[in-house]
Amino acid sequence: MAHVPTEVRRQQFIDAAIVVIARDGVDGATTRRIAQEASAPLATLHYCFQTKENLLWAVFEYLAEMVGSDLEERVPRGQSTASIAVQILTETLLSAIDRPAANRAQLEIWLWAERNDPEAGVRLYDMYVELWRDRLRAAKSPLPDDEIESVARVLLGLVDGLNNQFIASADEKLLRREIDTASAMLEAYLGRRSRRSA
Repeated sequence: MAHVPTEVRRQQFIDAAIVVIARDGVDGATTRRIAQEASAPLATLHYCFQTKENLLWAVFEYLAEMVGSDLEERVPRGQSTASIAVQILTETLLSAIDRPAANRAQLEIWLWAERNDPEAGVRLYDMYVELWRDRLRAAKSPLPDDEIESVARVLLGLVDGLNNQFIASADEKLLRREIDTASAMLEAYLGRRSRRSA
């Protein structure tokens, strides 16, 4: 059997974990099942990650980085706060449609962390707050930091709520309509907030 470089193997395990977690949940995603999905030896998975928890953290970080890359590519800096907030909401939820396994795996990992290690659950959640806060700071006329923090957290609440509804209904048309409604609400509030600051 040909040698597979460690970084390639790590990514194979992350990709396999996404599939297995989306299908079986975190508790059902044993390291043995993940190794089988990756067509790799179980011992190699343990060599790469040592523990299942390390693998879960790597999966979540990978998925958050994927969302961050999408935003970097699709949400230009220097726009209004309202425009950036709407694009964050839209792009994040459209990725839930485009990547259903990744979307479900991320939710499963967060829920698992919240039940088993609440501090880790907060750290996972804060990854998104930080990612979106940084993007909102790149607005043409950014809001004060405390307001950016609030907007980032409200955005996360909107995304979580709409995402959970989408997972439950699997109705893409409904999600797109809800994205439009939530976007109009953000534009109305942030547009008014920007005019008051000017």
